[in-house]
Amino acid sequence: MTAGNVAGRQELVQQALAHWESGRGAVLVGDAGMGKSTVLAALAHVVRQQPGLVLSASPTEADARMPFVTLIDLFAGVPADHFDRLPLATLRIVEVALRRRDPAGGEVDSLAVCLGIFDLLRTISEVVSTTLVLDDLQWVDPASAEVLSFAVRRLAAERLKVLAALRSGAAPDWKPAGVTTLQVGPLASEALVPVVMQRAADLVSRPIAQQICTLSGGNPLFALEIADAVQRGGVRPVPGQPLPVPVHLDTLMRQRLAALSRTARDTVRLAATAYRPTLALLVQAGCDTAVADLTAASEAGVCDLDGNGTVSFGHPLLRAAVYSEAPVIVRMSMHARLVEVITDPIERARHLALATGLEDPTVAAALTTAAELASGQGAAGVARELIGLAALRTPVTDRAGWAERKLTEARYAHLAGLLSEAREAAEAVLAADVPRRFRTRARLAVFDASGNAIGRMGEQVAAACAEAEDDVELEPWVRVYSAVHHAAALRTGPALADAAWAAKAAGTVGDVRAELRALHVLLSMKARLGQPTEEEMDRANRLMERRTDLGEAAYLIHYELARTHLDNDRYDEAHDTLQQAARLAGEFGTFGGLEWVLYLLARVDWLRGRYDCALATVSRLQQLAVDVEPAYGHLVLWASAEAEAATGSLPRAIELAERVIEETERVGDVERLACFGHLLGTWRLLAGDFPGAVTTLQRAWGRLSSIAPDNQTRMLLADLVEALVDAGDLAQARDLLVQLHDTDVGSASPRATAATRRATAVLSFAEGRADDAIALLGSSADVYRRLGTPIELVRVLVLAAGIERRRRRRATARGLLDEAAQLCRTAGATTWSGRVEAERARLTPTPRGQNTPLTPMEERIAALVVQGATNREIARTLSIAVTTVEGSLTKIYRQFHIRSRVELVRTLGHP
Repeated sequence: MTAGNVAGRQELVQQALAHWESGRGAVLVGDAGMGKSTVLAALAHVVRQQPGLVLSASPTEADARMPFVTLIDLFAGVPADHFDRLPLATLRIVEVALRRRDPAGGEVDSLAVCLGIFDLLRTISEVVSTTLVLDDLQWVDPASAEVLSFAVRRLAAERLKVLAALRSGAAPDWKPAGVTTLQVGPLASEALVPVVMQRAADLVSRPIAQQICTLSGGNPLFALEIADAVQRGGVRPVPGQPLPVPVHLDTLMRQRLAALSRTARDTVRLAATAYRPTLALLVQAGCDTAVADLTAASEAGVCDLDGNGTVSFGHPLLRAAVYSEAPVIVRMSMHARLVEVITDPIERARHLALATGLEDPTVAAALTTAAELASGQGAAGVARELIGLAALRTPVTDRAGWAERKLTEARYAHLAGLLSEAREAAEAVLAADVPRRFRTRARLAVFDASGNAIGRMGEQVAAACAEAEDDVELEPWVRVYSAVHHAAALRTGPALADAAWAAKAAGTVGDVRAELRALHVLLSMKARLGQPTEEEMDRANRLMERRTDLGEAAYLIHYELARTHLDNDRYDEAHDTLQQAARLAGEFGTFGGLEWVLYLLARVDWLRGRYDCALATVSRLQQLAVDVEPAYGHLVLWASAEAEAATGSLPRAIELAERVIEETERVGDVERLACFGHLLGTWRLLAGDFPGAVTTLQRAWGRLSSIAPDNQTRMLLADLVEALVDAGDLAQARDLLVQLHDTDVGSASPRATAATRRATAVLSFAEGRADDAIALLGSSADVYRRLGTPIELVRVLVLAAGIERRRRRRATARGLLDEAAQLCRTAGATTWSGRVEAERARLTPTPRGQNTPLTPMEERIAALVVQGATNREIARTLSIAVTTVEGSLTKIYRQFHIRSRVELVRTLGHP
């Protein structure tokens, strides 16, 4: 059973489902707004997909005053036939309690209602497993609580289960006994930040979204209220200015502040303005009665003073409410007072910027110095904020100074992984009247933050080339991005020409990073064209030996070297090269280009059958996308699709893949589209969508028509041949196989050769040459064993088993599938494990004289029973609920007119 798709709560949902399966159920406990209802709704959705009946109710505070309202809601969805099985006297009592009958014969007492509802629940649960889903337990009316308490504790846990949500600190009239309590705490920022950004559309950047999450204390409701307030205002928040506070909290804080004296209010406002408020700081800033003021504020529920002299607010929103409540002129005066006593240069610069709303060269210079200090400390995000404030305070007459600070802001933003903010800062320079050199630098910043979207930026690239002509420092970089632009569309001639020129020019002026980036394009293009790359690789290695702080340029060289190793079946070398690049990123804290390294590292581990390592790398890549904004963000989603295809849901993987391909088509990355299309085609082939696989693989092949065939192209053609055979188009498969053999001369890697043999075997069997097919598959399997690529070996073994089954060689087929199943278990390849079990189920003979139209899932369950698996083991193997196994077995027993597992084994036992 899979967890519901609730951002940041998947583990909690899975825990609750585990308790639901194995025990009475679970109660989610958390503060208001923490998302208990959302998690509960996800649980209810998953449970409704399983066999059984789900009864739900969501009482409100008003409902708590009306008797039996919760019961009425719960039983509203119960089919009438369950009521019809009750004795008439009991039915009358139940219908009166549930307001289905007019109590004309007089009211019924509470015990009678308890017994009647108990009988109804027992009647239902004897026929079908039942789950009660109750949101906001604290609002269940006392009458319903009494009845539920009486009935639920008297019914067996395996037949009646409870999933509920309860507000922290509440004392409900009924809480089900025997259920597990699960805490719903603050939502992690990596889950909440994307939700906030989506809610506020384009008005909230990643740093502001992070600020909102911090302000909300991880409370999703509060965070979304703030995002809604920003959207209603229609203005992007400015760094340093207060964010909107939810109205109810703002009103509450104004009432509490109004009860304080003027001096106490002044002290509390100053504490809310300081970043790290302490008693000593407040006294130093002129709050002579700080102790008395803070005591009064504590009694009013505004803030507290601990034994170490630190001032704290109960919730970040309370502090924000105090700060935003003060008029702008008062806030500015508070910042000015703190400037006089703060010694930390970065904190002091922030207060200095917020103490005035005017342009001031002195303030701008102080902020610039503070930004440089923050950047030197590795705090690029803080540096970006400070230099952005410096640009705001730069006099309008100093256009060069303003442009320099905006470009520095773009650089800091890029270092912090804030690519949208980097583009925004650079585009502000492009929109201004500034000298040509600033415009060229701004274009480079935009290119740097655009990732694969540069493939559609022809006009901008041409403009940059014209602006940078004869500029010995900038022109090499412009030509690098021109080469990247052409490479994205597989225009190999212009890409090679620009990259060669840029590498030579950058080497002349000693710009190592530009030279490495140009060498990366040369390596990439020459490898695709089948040209030698030893000269470029040696040159790149010499450059990297001299310096280790080369960031993205070095990562991309490592990526290209690893691709070469991978293409030539040197998996250990590829893995070690990528691990070295990942270690360098950790040492130097630069992450541009790291997404490519991590993506390929995961692919190497998928190929080697090290699924646990691959999943860990995908998790790291996903975390990278939370911490920063990768230039090639589509890789993160694609890596998630690969993880789904390997260990999760194949339909979900295909859905994710289609989204990524649509986005990649929009930016025009032809080579990546071919790679993605190849993988998507193989997933469709595995899913049994043969026409879809053919269409997808043909489209991917067509994208590579302009470059020389390489090993990846050969493997794509092999998969296309197999898909064509499965789709019944043998003629086209034969023609394509001839073309595949023509490309498979001398330079093909062992893995590509094995793929060609596999495709040839599939066609051979379709043409009636089973012995040839088995021989080819055996040869292919030997190659995969030597290479150590277990899942590709599984694919061959399943094909061979299918052929042997059709030849009625069941024992041989069973042996092949046993080997495949063991490989899947070792790797953790659950998707292929299901494919193996489905093929194994086909080995189970149908009893003579009986028509048993079992579904594919029922066939797999029956096959596992014959192998001696328990219901729980079957559920774990097939990723389904134990109750699903039980229900399916009941249907299978009926099909075969038997009553037990022993009889099923005898009936379906292997000869």
